[in-house]
Amino acid sequence: MSALKFAVDFDSAYTNIYKLGSGLVLSEPTVASVEEGEKGAVKTTGAEAGRLIGKTGKNTTIVFPVFEGEIVNERVATGLLGTFLKKIGFSGYGFGATAIFSVPCGSDYNMIDAYRRVAKNCGISKVYFAETPLLSALGQRIPFTDSKPCFVIDMSGGTTNIAALSLDGIIAGVSVNFGGNKLSADLIDYIAERFGLQIGLLTAERLKREIGSLESGDALSAVVNGRDMESGAPRAISVKAMEISVPIKKYYDKIAEVAMSVLKKLPPEVSAEIRHSGLYVSGAESSVYGLGHYYEEKFGMKINIAENGASAVALGGGIALGDSELLKKIALKF
Repeated sequence: MSALKFAVDFDSAYTNIYKLGSGLVLSEPTVASVEEGEKGAVKTTGAEAGRLIGKTGKNTTIVFPVFEGEIVNERVATGLLGTFLKKIGFSGYGFGATAIFSVPCGSDYNMIDAYRRVAKNCGISKVYFAETPLLSALGQRIPFTDSKPCFVIDMSGGTTNIAALSLDGIIAGVSVNFGGNKLSADLIDYIAERFGLQIGLLTAERLKREIGSLESGDALSAVVNGRDMESGAPRAISVKAMEISVPIKKYYDKIAEVAMSVLKKLPPEVSAEIRHSGLYVSGAESSVYGLGHYYEEKFGMKINIAENGASAVALGGGIALGDSELLKKIALKF
């Protein structure tokens, strides 16, 4: 029996796992419900725990062990990832496993070492790390080489990674703590301020997914349930896409601003190549309606939206695992 090989995108919002030979085998929220107390046991994980957000009793706490791309609770992270790996056929005993983890652009040793400890505690014997934009580029099948660069904007839950890169590595890049979770939080605040209605995280996520739009005059609408901030009673309202356009546009405008600052730092030859091929956008937040047209007007160049944006990073890790020379080339050296 040969050792198993996994590519793990352990994001603040969702965990995606690619199993070599099987493809993408898991995509679940990076969340766990934990018994109250400093050493409380992990009760539920992933989608099951996600359904409990905002609904737990006093003896249960909802924990997000990865925050803005950094593991902040190693114990819960180990329990969560271990459960995910068991779901896809790895028990952590007997034959070891090899895994490649995506990490934010510019991650330091301490951040990566936390991922390494969690992986080892789950029984993974050999661990590689690669920066998120590079894996996203591989997952999107972008035709880049040592001499042909590309420009990637990957919008995940906890971070947004932006980089010009080639197969030789990152030319210029940055990871900002401004992901989809921030947009959800902004939507909660905006609904409270504009409509006097307090909504929860799950409702904000649904609202973003169903009617989030960058097209002017979008008439899509959704019914939103929450708690009236004045009376405290349950209340429902109908919200149109154009009525939540302010926080939606603010989020994507901020990302565009950061991307433009990276573009301005590039050598002329790299800028010319990127101008020709355009920008590549991936991540869970790349699926918002109208993003391609909105960014084409902002950047004045072609915008390539990933077909499988939310899973591009894990898919890229899978491609790297299947090519030992490529894996050796892109893996971070620490």
